[in-house]
Amino acid sequence: MKKGPAAASAMLVLLGSLALPGTPDFGGNASAANAHVRTVKAAAATVSTMQARPAENNAEASDSWAFAKEIQVAQGAQYQALFLDPDIYGRAEENLGDVRIVNASGQFMPYYMDSGEEGERGLDREYPLELIDRADGEKEIRFDFRVVQAADNEDVRGSRLTFSLPQASFLKKVSLDGSYDGQRWEAVTTGELYSTGEGAFRNVIELNEPAKYGYYRVKVPKGPEPFDLEGMALIDVGTAVSGEDFRRTKEIPFNVESSSGMSEVVMYNADKLRIDRIKLNAAASDGSSGFSRAFYVNREKGTGANTRILSPGRLNRLELAGSTVDDTEIWLADPIRNEKPMVVINNGENPPLDIASIEIGYRVDRLVFEDTGTGPYRLVYGAERQETPQYDISAFRTQIEQSGPGEATLGKENASQFVPPAATEENISGTDTGDGPKVGASASLQITFNLVLVAVALVLIVFLGKKLKKK
Repeated sequence: MKKGPAAASAMLVLLGSLALPGTPDFGGNASAANAHVRTVKAAAATVSTMQARPAENNAEASDSWAFAKEIQVAQGAQYQALFLDPDIYGRAEENLGDVRIVNASGQFMPYYMDSGEEGERGLDREYPLELIDRADGEKEIRFDFRVVQAADNEDVRGSRLTFSLPQASFLKKVSLDGSYDGQRWEAVTTGELYSTGEGAFRNVIELNEPAKYGYYRVKVPKGPEPFDLEGMALIDVGTAVSGEDFRRTKEIPFNVESSSGMSEVVMYNADKLRIDRIKLNAAASDGSSGFSRAFYVNREKGTGANTRILSPGRLNRLELAGSTVDDTEIWLADPIRNEKPMVVINNGENPPLDIASIEIGYRVDRLVFEDTGTGPYRLVYGAERQETPQYDISAFRTQIEQSGPGEATLGKENASQFVPPAATEENISGTDTGDGPKVGASASLQITFNLVLVAVALVLIVFLGKKLKKK
């Protein structure tokens, strides 16, 4: 009696596995059949686990985006350009690999990212400037310089000008023009050149974006004392940003710790913004009219990772020629994203500076996508370990930029969770979505054959049961 039910059970397991469409033939081997059953059970357990565990807790990558912002598109433009804001930098992955644009159906929209940065061409490529003309007018002196190329037909590019200054004490507010042919000139920027004759000076004029002029004109107000400029050079900084469109400014919280003649000014960059300028609004705490303090910038306290600066290495607030010089803005060669960067000021024997506020300049990225009429669109971010997407639209970037994309804007942040349709629980759990395999002629024959096998098995089980009872 014990062998009968056992044999019948084994037969049912074997035939039940054979009855599954597409199941391999085990040739009557019960152990192989049982192994197959165990595999099926393990797969079922895996599916159960997938249902029970939220996608965002996946150790490999999160399929859930925690934050979203509505996108307001510009009317009448096929392509839309969208600048990112501090919320996104603060909550997205550092490489922005989890940033996505989704349409009304929750589908991802292709885009390309533009940082506005010029490609690197080596660290600080320097071009000497040759003085080709000087004109002394009634109110100003004009100096014309030619950029000396290292090779014929070289594509010149520069982002800052440096000068050898006279030894005397002076302050000159200068204007800078540029020209491609030495004939037609256009305004570039303005700046200050000064020197106290005792170590405090500015001999640099930074350009707001990389320029490719072959000639530069410096216009200096004429004064009673003689003035000359020589030893001028154009320097190319590899990580310069093209244009002010990719720059933003904001005040940032900070804390000052002073001891042993040094002040550590720790800034709190919680949004991990790419800082490339730091403006300290400071005054001498003892009531003095000016100060001049050496400093350096550390990427984060305790790391020893100082960053290279482009501006002179002193913070200066001076009275020169009856005017106030407020030169306390620091320009960095490479942007820093650390959460607690630090400016260290050498006070010497002086009391620490009174810093009222700190304003930073930071770089932003721009996303460009096509408005396909499937909006409203949202920008989603805040998913872990997502890879940066690669879309075909990047191959048409030049043509898109020439067409002039519309300027889209972002709404307020929404903390509601977004899960793409392909990663919802319905699809994971195996619910029929209508996209499964269709039953064709070969599948119908397989089902018919399996039904016949089941019927034969039932007849055999009944027959074996009657024989065993007689015994």
